[in-house]
Amino acid sequence: MKIRDFNLPHLPKGHGLHLIAVILFMLFVQNTYAQDLTPAAWLFKRKMAADSAAKFNPAEKIYLQLDKNSYTPGDTLWFKAYLFNAPTLNLSAKSGLMYVSIVTDSNVVVKRQRLPVEKGVSWGNISLKELPAGSYTLVAYTQWLQNFDQDCFFKKQFTIADDAGSSWLANYTCSSTISGGKEQARVKLMLSDIYKTAVAGKPVQLSVMKGKRRLYRQAVQTDENGMIDITFNLPDKAGNIRIIANDAGGNRVNIPLNFSRQQDADVQFMPEGGEIIAGLPAHVGFKAIGLDGKGINVSGSVLNHEKQVVVNFTTQHLGMGNFNLPVAGADEIYTAKVTLPGGATREYPMPDVKNEGIVLNVVNTGNEDSVKVLLAATDKIARSGERYFLVGKAREIICYGAMVDFKNNTSISQKISKQLFPSGITHFVLLDMNSKPLNERLIYINRHDNLHLNIYADKAAYNPRDSVALHINVKDALGNPVTGNFSLAVTDDALVHPDSLNNENIITRILLTSELKGFVEQPDYYLTVNNAQAREALDNLLLTQGWVSYSLPGVNGRPVYAAEKDAAINGRVFNVFNKPVKQTKVQLFSKSPMVVADTLTNKDGNFTFSNLPMADTPAYFIKTAKSFNVTIAMNDAPLPALLASAAPAETPWYVGSNTAMLNNVKNNRLRQNMADDLPVNTRALKEVKITAKKIVKGSQNLNGEGNADQAFDENDMLKAGKKSLLQFLQERIPTLKLVILYKPLNLRFALQDKSSEEASINAQFTLETPKTNIPWYMIDNKPMKLIVDGVPFGNVFKATSPNGPDGNDVRAYLESYNAEDVKGIEVNNSTKYSIAYFNRYIYPEWRRNLIPSDMMFVEITTRSGGGPGIPRSPGAYLYKPLALSLPSKFYKPRYPVSNKNKTVPDLRSTIHWEPNVSTGSDGKATISFYSAGKPSTYTYILEGTNMDGSLGYIYGKIKVTGNTNP
Repeated sequence: MKIRDFNLPHLPKGHGLHLIAVILFMLFVQNTYAQDLTPAAWLFKRKMAADSAAKFNPAEKIYLQLDKNSYTPGDTLWFKAYLFNAPTLNLSAKSGLMYVSIVTDSNVVVKRQRLPVEKGVSWGNISLKELPAGSYTLVAYTQWLQNFDQDCFFKKQFTIADDAGSSWLANYTCSSTISGGKEQARVKLMLSDIYKTAVAGKPVQLSVMKGKRRLYRQAVQTDENGMIDITFNLPDKAGNIRIIANDAGGNRVNIPLNFSRQQDADVQFMPEGGEIIAGLPAHVGFKAIGLDGKGINVSGSVLNHEKQVVVNFTTQHLGMGNFNLPVAGADEIYTAKVTLPGGATREYPMPDVKNEGIVLNVVNTGNEDSVKVLLAATDKIARSGERYFLVGKAREIICYGAMVDFKNNTSISQKISKQLFPSGITHFVLLDMNSKPLNERLIYINRHDNLHLNIYADKAAYNPRDSVALHINVKDALGNPVTGNFSLAVTDDALVHPDSLNNENIITRILLTSELKGFVEQPDYYLTVNNAQAREALDNLLLTQGWVSYSLPGVNGRPVYAAEKDAAINGRVFNVFNKPVKQTKVQLFSKSPMVVADTLTNKDGNFTFSNLPMADTPAYFIKTAKSFNVTIAMNDAPLPALLASAAPAETPWYVGSNTAMLNNVKNNRLRQNMADDLPVNTRALKEVKITAKKIVKGSQNLNGEGNADQAFDENDMLKAGKKSLLQFLQERIPTLKLVILYKPLNLRFALQDKSSEEASINAQFTLETPKTNIPWYMIDNKPMKLIVDGVPFGNVFKATSPNGPDGNDVRAYLESYNAEDVKGIEVNNSTKYSIAYFNRYIYPEWRRNLIPSDMMFVEITTRSGGGPGIPRSPGAYLYKPLALSLPSKFYKPRYPVSNKNKTVPDLRSTIHWEPNVSTGSDGKATISFYSAGKPSTYTYILEGTNMDGSLGYIYGKIKVTGNTNP
């Protein structure tokens, strides 16, 4: 029996790495492993092919530091972005542009920015004025990262809180019991106003909702303590249940309920290495989560097929734990009997026991300088003479490779030095000779090589409106001063909750969570708390969490999208037969920025203008020397369909006792009242806007320009910029959706919900369409008819006219053009505005069974006025790329000694934001700012990196005492 290590040629060291090969080439290499090659030659061949991939096509990792995680309307979100080369963690020079978007919890992009990146860093800000209260996700990526899985994008959840939608505060308890064979919920709800005065003796209308479906509705009255006690029947699945309480005076609160029910708990068991093998010991990790996706504490026992207890277990941290399972017999069936929170018990099936296989066990003791790898095989496999490869990789680089030969022995152990691996997650994989992975295991290596950050304040405590100076000192793990780039946020604890353990920082993101799939609860705990319990909790996390691949997908691993080094324009010239026009002259003109350039197309008709000036709102006119029968198209990468964070939704600020957020909401009201010259403790009524009729110039609207139920003019379209027409409509018309017809269609119909995504239509009349399963766009449950420049987009129903478009054709059309490509859109819904369209575009035989208000007519006016094709002028193109966002300067008030007692309140929640802190060769820097007007405690967070990929993070407190200055 042996594990044979191979000393292979390698690239220069970095963080103790021996760069041998990217695992991608081992997993996807063609099945021509050379039974003719020695094992060392096999590994070396993969190394030679992979070294260039690791050098020229590395992934990027992105981290954004935000000034805080919770905001109020009117706030500005400030951020600093760090782009790292994924294998080395050096600041990446690959991308010169990056994208930052805000996505709603329903996956709608509401803000999008493009920012310049210099030497791997960028910073900026996003105004939140136009966004309503709710939960959002900040997503950051580069065009290069679009070659990889979206799990590689940076995502950060944040909230916007306001008292406009919830004028009451709420506390509640909820429980469930079985009565008469049905499960009943009991909810005790206590209401108070924003100043915590009980809403006593008030009539309240209560509705219990599951999604959009009402489960319960009743008029009740609060008692003298503002308490309401109700019961109602629970559905099978208790997720997404809310109570909405409101009164006649317009007060309202919307409360998500979190039921901890036995049937909603999920407990999963994951054997180390992948499987439980008969006759071999097994180490098993497990994870228990509640309905909200967060860990729950459980205990239990594993039972064999005779219902005998073979081992007991209990959770250790955030619902995770592990246990050793005694040697299993062939065909054994295990069941886990689990005691859930509240004392209920439930049985869960354990993974099947396999009769043949190999077990991989990795022992990673914190104080040891090596890890111990144990491999055990069944007799049949051990005697087979088969050889295997054990590889250890970190950041997609293989740092260790060895051949495994059991030589008729059923177990092997080997110590492997931790010095071979960098800090972060190491992924051990056992492969057969065809490169098929058999066992996998994640561990965390801590080389203790992060930067050491220290901050010293020039005073022990400060007065309100006092000058604060923070002295920064950065050293490496050996105590040497470090030149690096950092960002600093200082927030007021009275207005921003200082919950560091629930927050991600640059170290946890880059070294831990960026390598793991899904939601990781309290990531900071695993790398900040330095004891045996935290190390075991981290090992349990890696036993039970999936991993993210930073390898290029596909067999060949070829990128589809190029990295954007600078502001560039890429396009294509083709003729009427869609054939490329090669070696033709293309000219570029721009007034702002001032640019005049020309180039030639290549053999594929492609052209590029690079190194263009960085401008915030560029517009370029592109034309060809030959304008007859040629067309210009842009080769822009499509915008990715961004998804919100998988993290569980945060509890709204008005539920429970989030004092900091309550204070911030009060502050926001005070700020708004000051702006409107209202008394401090009053509440402004909602603004009633009187707007002029919007005119879409050149519209073919049958009712005349601007005569529509809803209109979006040229200013609206230009403001939306690069958003597709479909995205624009979805954001402004929330009831727009694509449904599937599951029955032959009659023309007067009633929609019935089949799911959140689909609908079925019931027959009521006799004129039927012959086809089923037709996709169809609806608005307000009415079929949408698209009109472009007065030309109908096909017929209404594809089933009766094979040449007409269905919903997929409409989707393709609306996704093909950007908002800025058209002058305006008008939506006609009411009979007043629909009747003219109804009479012109609906077949007479259909009109017998329809009325105008049964349909929704959408008129699109293009810039060319040429109808659905939106043809552009031959040989010319007006190109408006997504505007470049340049950072604003964070406002820093100055309070001279003679002017510190002025009465204007200082309402900052972010006391200071400094995105570009650079330490000199002595590792030092100094930051100064003024405190706000009240005694409080501030939290500062400093994080960043040096030029060699070492990371640093620190947080601490600043005391503000003394007399209050408003």
